[in-house]
Amino acid sequence: MQSIESIELTRLAIHGYHNMADEPEIADSEEVLSDGLRHFFEEHIRNCIKSTSSKTAKFISSNATISNCVAAIIEKPDEFIEQSRVIGMWFAHQIEKSSQMQTFLAVAAFTDLDTEERFVALMKMDPIKAYVKRGSKFESIQIFPDASRSLNRYAIVRPTNDNNRYDLIFRNLQSSKDEDSATMQMWLEGFLEAEEVATPRQMTQLVLKETEKWIAQNEEELDEESASQLRSAVRTFAQSEEMDIEAIATNIIKDEIQREEYIGRLLDKGLTETSFEPDRDWAMRASKKTTYLCDDGVQISGPSDVIDDVVQILPKTADRKTRVVIETRKFQQK
Repeated sequence: MQSIESIELTRLAIHGYHNMADEPEIADSEEVLSDGLRHFFEEHIRNCIKSTSSKTAKFISSNATISNCVAAIIEKPDEFIEQSRVIGMWFAHQIEKSSQMQTFLAVAAFTDLDTEERFVALMKMDPIKAYVKRGSKFESIQIFPDASRSLNRYAIVRPTNDNNRYDLIFRNLQSSKDEDSATMQMWLEGFLEAEEVATPRQMTQLVLKETEKWIAQNEEELDEESASQLRSAVRTFAQSEEMDIEAIATNIIKDEIQREEYIGRLLDKGLTETSFEPDRDWAMRASKKTTYLCDDGVQISGPSDVIDDVVQILPKTADRKTRVVIETRKFQQK
């Protein structure tokens, strides 16, 4: 889902809630998608998908309200407004437990143009104050945030599937510092009825970071060739379709105790699966920079394609120390 590039908005409904109103404003028809309205919400959806602060979650049950409604929308697009109304009522039921004064929920069905897969975007549109000039006076109005402003709460959802590690990507940030805890819990636990799982980026970062730490802590027991092979393998597989930690460890770490310690460290640090789809985009960007960690927090860092032209790593000395030679014409202290 986070790799979606091209989308097309196909259906849209917007439901309103105001805690002073007797009933929520549940849309009974779809919005007419003018070019402007389509572009506005497509931009919001693209921003949600690409947000670096997005997290991933799994539905607690396939019978949860949102899970059921999204599956129905995907399987039977003509039922969009009916299922959207159920989502709107469920949202109103949850939001009334919080201190939220006024808000809107946009329910948008869209298609990934590269794969033809269909998804549903749920976007909490908190209105912001703006002013328009009418004659000689300025009038205060409420408008939706434009796409240049990141939404605090959204979910990009697909039908639940046991084979998928996550069913949705979401964001759940406070709208203000004094927002009550009930509102924070409402979005993920109450409305979406889902629980957070680690993102591919988080797991990819964890493996790379903890592998370096494990190598450093075991440098006396781990031969230099194995350390180099392990470091290279995790960086390479971080840019592949699948990262299988057990397979990497089995192929490189021949000592069974060391192998179990390495895998155990990753699991202890929060890795939830030993085989997963890594965040290839992040890994490719990260691979463009190489950092050597030295004693007492000293780091040598630079572009991966040229750093070895500047930094030479000599064989270890008898006392297991690594000698580094840096040759450079330009040298200054920052």
